[in-house]
Amino acid sequence: MKHLLLVILTASCFYTSAQTTKPVYKRTAITKISTVDSALIYYNTGWDYYKLDSLGPARYYWEKAAYSYFGTNTYRQAALYRLGLMQQNAELVDSNLDMALDYYKKAAATIGGRPGNADAIKNIAAYYESGIVYEKSDTKALEWYLKAKQAGNQFVDEDILRVRDILKN
Repeated sequence: MKHLLLVILTASCFYTSAQTTKPVYKRTAITKISTVDSALIYYNTGWDYYKLDSLGPARYYWEKAAYSYFGTNTYRQAALYRLGLMQQNAELVDSNLDMALDYYKKAAATIGGRPGNADAIKNIAAYYESGIVYEKSDTKALEWYLKAKQAGNQFVDEDILRVRDILKN
C-alpha cells in the first residue's frame, strides 16, 4: 500500500510539473521589413472606408498612408491628394483652400526623379487659372497643365488648349 501511495504521489507531482512548464518559443529577428508597403495598405483601407461613406476612418488611414515610413511614394502622394480633395470639398472638415493647396503641393512634388501625383498637379494648375489662393496667372496655369500632362494625366488636353487660346488673345 505504501508503494502504491508513493507511485501515485510521484506521478501526480510529475503530471503537475509537466503542466506548469511553459513552452519555449524561439524568437528571430526580422531582417527584411522593407517589403511591407504600409502606404499601400493604409491607402487601400482608407479608400474602402471612403466608398462606404465613412469619412472619419478614410481620413485617418489616408493620413497614416501619407506619412508612413515604409511604402511606395506613389501611394503616399495619392493619399496626400485625397486629403487635399477632402479639405477642398469640406468633407468632414471645414473647407480650407490654403490647406488643400499645401496637400496638393506635397503630392505634386517630384521624388527620386519620378513626377508627383498628376491629379494634384492638375489641381494646382486650376488654382492658378481660376485665381484661387494664387493670383490669376494663365502662363503659370499652362506651365502646370503641361507638367500634369507630362506626369501622365490624360484629361488635361482640353485645359491646355483653352489656356493657350486665352494666351493668344
